[in-house]
Amino acid sequence: MSDNTFITQVMDGLKDQGVLMMPDGFIDQLITTLHANVTAINTMTQIAEIENKMLAISGSLPIGSRQVESLKELSTRIAEIAFNVEDVRDEQR
Repeated sequence: MSDNTFITQVMDGLKDQGVLMMPDGFIDQLITTLHANVTAINTMTQIAEIENKMLAISGSLPIGSRQVESLKELSTRIAEIAFNVEDVRDEQR
């Protein structure tokens, strides 16, 4: 069983039992915070890409493309979490 399948089963079980109810204000703040993190990470990604271009032009230091890919992956995962939290909020309402 994959981690995602297990997490989905646990979340569904908690929702079915009514345990997963969270105050709307908390969920709204969590969603806002997650989206703000995605925005900040996307900005860091853009900065890293510019830095990589500058380093490539100067040829003095190795390019950190792994850093850019890691930031993009992190941004994607946080966005997925935010959308999942939004789904939970919508189901509660």
